[in-house]
Amino acid sequence: MNPVFFEASLTGLLRLVLVVLIVYFIFSFIMRYIVPSLMRKYINDFQKHFTEQNERQHEDQIRKKEGEITIKYVNKDKNETQNPEGGEYVDYEEIK
Repeated sequence: MNPVFFEASLTGLLRLVLVVLIVYFIFSFIMRYIVPSLMRKYINDFQKHFTEQNERQHEDQIRKKEGEITIKYVNKDKNETQNPEGGEYVDYEEIK
């Protein structure tokens, strides 16, 4: 069996330096231009969602008159239970 030896050569070193520089420039390009634009888009979407939600709540408050009571019901399926094994959990205190 002949062992394989790798010799350090100038072309290998230049190739390594070139690859490192290319990776560095690609990474810096991504971090400088692409990541900020993605973050800007995410923040704008979040801000838009927050503004719409705030406007809905504000409209609900405007529609109510002073002293008026409103009850909002949550639609639940009659078959849906919190404990699938049956029964309900009831808090109790042990008396000794």
